[in-house]
Amino acid sequence: MKELEISRIPQLSFEVTEALNQLRINLGFCGDQIKTIMVTSSVPNEGKSFIAMQLWRMMAEVGTPSLLIDCDFRNSEMRRKYGLHSADKEKLLGAAHYLAGKTDVQNIIYKTNIPNGYMIPVTTAIVNPTILLESANFARMLDYCKEHFAYILVDTPPLASVADALNIARYCDGSVLVVRSGDTPRKVVDNSVQMLRRTDTPLLGLVLNRADVSGRSSVYYHRYYRSGYYYKGSRYGYGYGGSHTRDTGKTTDNGGK
Repeated sequence: MKELEISRIPQLSFEVTEALNQLRINLGFCGDQIKTIMVTSSVPNEGKSFIAMQLWRMMAEVGTPSLLIDCDFRNSEMRRKYGLHSADKEKLLGAAHYLAGKTDVQNIIYKTNIPNGYMIPVTTAIVNPTILLESANFARMLDYCKEHFAYILVDTPPLASVADALNIARYCDGSVLVVRSGDTPRKVVDNSVQMLRRTDTPLLGLVLNRADVSGRSSVYYHRYYRSGYYYKGSRYGYGYGGSHTRDTGKTTDNGGK
């Protein structure tokens, strides 16, 4: 299997790590039938790609063979932000190559420098990937991945921007909606929830990103762990703001998509 290097992965504070771990564990409580999980948002810059990347990383690091599929073909944050490059200096192949019938599915799955972490990257921007997403090859790709990995996380474009996420959702076992606290209007979030419901794909939970965690309970939390022996981090978790989820658990984001 070909190898992919991810050279820019941010170091997380203790608080962020524990919050993401809680999200990972709570997703596991959804049942063994939930293997393919779509991570999306309503609008850009809510932190969905960060959540998808870090959640996938933690799943892999606890020994679970996990696959991250970048399906944000139009504007991939992962391709720009995380320093993806081929470990053997060969040209990278992505999902679009398989969906267009130019290669086999085995050739687009890369082993990464994250133990037990595998990835299907986006290698170039595609202006209109609708035909690719609606092709029979997309379902075949996910079926193959389900046979070989314990979890598949799928990063998609925002729901309110283009129809791509709705096309992808019908092939997934569930979805997680990332919401930026204090920024995304409630009506926009409600519209996104309704759109996901129309796909008949279970909404596993909402990740409330960049929520202020400076309240009384958070102060106690920080004091408790700072008196221990391994907690280091800013007051707001990774320096930008804590967050929590409804149903799935807690997590925190550093911003971005």
